This record gives sequence, C-alpha cells and structure tokens, in this order.
Amino acid sequence: MSDSSALQLIRQRRFGPLLVAQSFGAFNDNVFKYSLIILVTYGALSIDGIPRDVLVPVAATMFSLPIFLFSAIAGQISDRYPRDQILKYAKIAEIVLMVFAAIGFIFNSALILFGTLFFMGAQSAVFAPAKLAALPHYLSRKELVPGNAMISGTLFLSILTGSLLGILFIRRPFGVEIIGGTLVALAILGWLMMSLLPPKDTDRPDIKLNWNIFSGTWHTMTNLFAEPLALRPLIGVAWFWTASAASVTIMPLFVRDMIYMDESVVSVFMAVFTLGAAFGSLACALATKNRDILWVSIFGAIMLSVFAADVMLASMGRVEAPLGGLDVFFANKQNWRLLFDFFAMSAFAGVFVVPLQAMSQHRAPEASRARILAGGAVMNAAGASIGQMALIAVTRADLPLSTAYGLIAGFSLLFAGFMAYRRIKNTW
Repeated sequence: MSDSSALQLIRQRRFGPLLVAQSFGAFNDNVFKYSLIILVTYGALSIDGIPRDVLVPVAATMFSLPIFLFSAIAGQISDRYPRDQILKYAKIAEIVLMVFAAIGFIFNSALILFGTLFFMGAQSAVFAPAKLAALPHYLSRKELVPGNAMISGTLFLSILTGSLLGILFIRRPFGVEIIGGTLVALAILGWLMMSLLPPKDTDRPDIKLNWNIFSGTWHTMTNLFAEPLALRPLIGVAWFWTASAASVTIMPLFVRDMIYMDESVVSVFMAVFTLGAAFGSLACALATKNRDILWVSIFGAIMLSVFAADVMLASMGRVEAPLGGLDVFFANKQNWRLLFDFFAMSAFAGVFVVPLQAMSQHRAPEASRARILAGGAVMNAAGASIGQMALIAVTRADLPLSTAYGLIAGFSLLFAGFMAYRRIKNTW
C-alpha cells in the first residue's frame, strides 16, 4: 500500500474513527497508569506494608490480570454480537471509569485508583478482541499489514503522549485536576468518534456464551491451540507484550536505581522508547512491501536482542549518586548510548510484532476469529504479568535491574532462531 492510499484509508469511516478512538483510549490508559506509577515510585501514594519496588509491578499487574481473566468471554461476545456495537459500548464504559479515576486522583485514594485500574483492564479485555477481529471486516487482505502498522504506530504515539502527560503533570500544582479532566474529556471524545464507525452485520445467534471464566478460558485456549497457523504468530505477539511490559514497568525504577536520575529523565526514556516503537511499527508498511513478512519479523527479533543486550552493558558500573535531572543526564555521553539503545530496541520490536499481528488476523477462521484472537490476548496478558512479576524476582534476588534487559535479549534471540527454523522447514 502506498503512502497516499494509506492516508486515504485513514480518512475513510471504515477505519479512521476506529483508529482515532483506540488512540484516545490508549492515551487515557497510559495517562492513568503512569500517573499512578509515578505517585507510587516517588512516595506520594502507598499501601501500608508493601515496598514500592513491589507495588509498581503489582500496579501494572492490576491492569493485565483482568485481561487474562476476561478475554475468553470477550472473544465469545465479539463473535456472537456485532463488533461495532461492542466497541461503542466499551467506550461508554470507559467514560464511567475515567470519572472514577479522576475522583481517585483528586482524593489521593489508593483503593479507588487500584480498583479503577483493574476495571480498566476488564474494559480493555472487551475492546481488544472486538477491534482486532473487526479489522479484517473493514480492511482487505492487502490493507491488513499497513492498517495494523497504523494501529500500532498511533498506539505507541498515544502511549508516549499519555505517559508523558502523566509523568510530567501528576506531581505539579493542579496536576490531579488536569489529569482527571483530560481523562474524562478524551473518553467522551473517543465514544463520539467510535459512534461514526459504520455497522457490520456479524451477529451469530448460534454461539452459546460460556460465562464461567475458567472453563471459558480453557475452551478458548483449546480452540486456539487447534489452529496452529494462527497460534504461531500469536506466540510471537505474546512475547512482544512480555518484553514490552517488563521494559516499560521497570523503566522508572531503572532510571532511579541504576542511573540515579529523577522523574524528568523517566519522561525522556519513555519518549525515546515509544517513539522508537511507533517508528518501527509504521516502517513495517514499507518494509514488508513485496517481501516475505516473516523474515522481516525475524530480523526485527534479532536486532531487538542486540540492542537490549547493550542496554544492560551500557548501564553497568554506575556509581551511586544523588538523583540528577536533565542537565546532569545529558552531560554524560554514556547516557546518549543508552537512549539510542532504547530507541533501536523498541523500533525493532515494532518491526518484529506488526507482521505477526496481521498474519494472525488473516489466518484465524472468520467464524471464530474473535475467540482465536481473544486467546492471543490471554497469552499477551499472561506474558505481561510474567514479565512484570519477573521484576519482583530480580529485585528480591538482589540482581541489578539491568538483568531484565539481558533476559529480554536472550529470549528474543531464541525466538528469532525458532521462527527461522520453522520458516526454513516451511512449517511456520
């Protein structure tokens, strides 16, 4: 797809409203999450008896846990009922949740904020499979890779801007009021944009919903593993979210405890990391043109491994010092190497995941597409939780936080080898 036709796709009602609405939702998710993480990391919000280096990954898991629990039910619902309607109802739920989030920030209530975070994860569990399963309805096969590239690219830009707003404003005067008002306003705008999406008749009354979380999840995963063509790329997508969750969750602690910098430097790392992911994702629209998209993904995994390993190497040997700001950070040339590593690592992560996401959507059978992709969401959430909980194991074992990036490098290289082997054998 050419750049001009990609822009034409953005302007069409079958894609543009979905793109904008999901961007607003991702923006809100990250404003909320990073405001909460900064409050916990720098001591403005706490829960008695829980150390902050444990509470940060716990907070992240509060978002991913309901995705793990409810994605199977959400996949059934998205195959049973019209997906455009599900997306619109999910946006109404987001408005309600953002009102509670604003109240939680204003009253500095850990109970309200952590509870809202859990239900935001549940809302995302409903939204994600409906969105992914709807894309093949609204886009042709040739449009799936560039469409997913734009979805992923704008998603990461939303993560960037949302996380920066949360990081930079939450501790400033009137910061909680600014954050709360923004969350509610953008949730309303997201619902208005989603209302423009044209309807698609995907109602399947023959599908019987299983409301049991455990048996429903088991059945969903059984169906997924019975579709190996869709399963293999979804395993790669799950690894991407495992590595990303670990990288992003550890970032504030990494900046504070490994390179001894304050929250202003956290915002720089977040900006570089998410800009890299957006760049890599959008580049896939060109990188995959007339090429074997699996080899593009393999190349992305190898380069992700290289730069993740260098993050670990470039952060070693630091001498403990009082927390510095931007001027101290940029005065050290070694930090420029770290910034480049983070940009390149996330860019190649985008190159790795976009082809796999498009491949899974195309390969999943239409009659069960949402349930298959919901199974992928379960794996994503499980992977994200594993990545976040691994940080607790690293800190409890008194290992340097940079060890996490060494693990990301090693597992990425192993997965690249697995993909290459299956591709050579023509069994991918």
